[in-house]
Amino acid sequence: MNVNLDSVPDSSDMLSEQTHVKCVVVLGGSFDPVHLGHVALARRFVDLLQPQELRIIPTGNPWQKNGLTANAAQRCAMLELAFADQVNCPVVIDRQEILAAERQQTNYTIDTLRHLRAEYGDTTSIVFLIGADQLQNLSSWHQWQHLFDLAHICAASRPGFQLDQTNLLQAAAKEAQQKDTDINTDTETQQVNQVVSHVVNQALSKFRQAAATPEQIRTTPAGLTYLADDLQVDISATQIREELERGAASTLVSGFVPGLVPIKVLDYIQQHHLYENTKK
Repeated sequence: MNVNLDSVPDSSDMLSEQTHVKCVVVLGGSFDPVHLGHVALARRFVDLLQPQELRIIPTGNPWQKNGLTANAAQRCAMLELAFADQVNCPVVIDRQEILAAERQQTNYTIDTLRHLRAEYGDTTSIVFLIGADQLQNLSSWHQWQHLFDLAHICAASRPGFQLDQTNLLQAAAKEAQQKDTDINTDTETQQVNQVVSHVVNQALSKFRQAAATPEQIRTTPAGLTYLADDLQVDISATQIREELERGAASTLVSGFVPGLVPIKVLDYIQQHHLYENTKK
């Protein structure tokens, strides 16, 4: 299996291949760094759906602020190392969001999916993967309702995971209040909570109502959902960065990072001195 580290193929290049691509699985994220949780999520749905391609889309470096530690080239290199010979289908590292950031263009998931739909046409099954934490926050995504017009939404979680509506509503309402500094009264707070409650309920209902089988997802273009609740992986990139910042030697002795990051990625991190504590 070859990993193709490239930008989005030209439409002319895709035209001859389009009839052969029936199902494409898409995994996006900052991948700062990529870890075994990302690999496990992709592998779970590649095994489940048997797609013709796995498209991995790293986010661009936010041009408004320095939000990522590794630069775009380093994150793409780590992705190439992490996914080499790991899934049973061709892998493409797609730079479209990186290129948009370099042009200082705002890019949302909805924009990325529109580009993919234009590239693959109306009949290809496009499957967008998210983790359980992203699923919990689906209602906060830009134009989240229209995501279902362009792709299937599939998520994976640990066994026993449930969409806790109470916690979702509380967290979403708190976030909305923090964003809106003009909320000054209890009445205004209550109004915000009601709006947030309605939106969160809409998102959860949409995901539940669109639940389908893997075969249905693989053979239809978009609009369905699937929750795989048997992913025995729970890894945080933030936690990995924090461990590495504490010092590579102690981390390696503890065995923490080698169990969470592909060994080739860990070698790359050490060789390029990524995530080291620069404040020492």
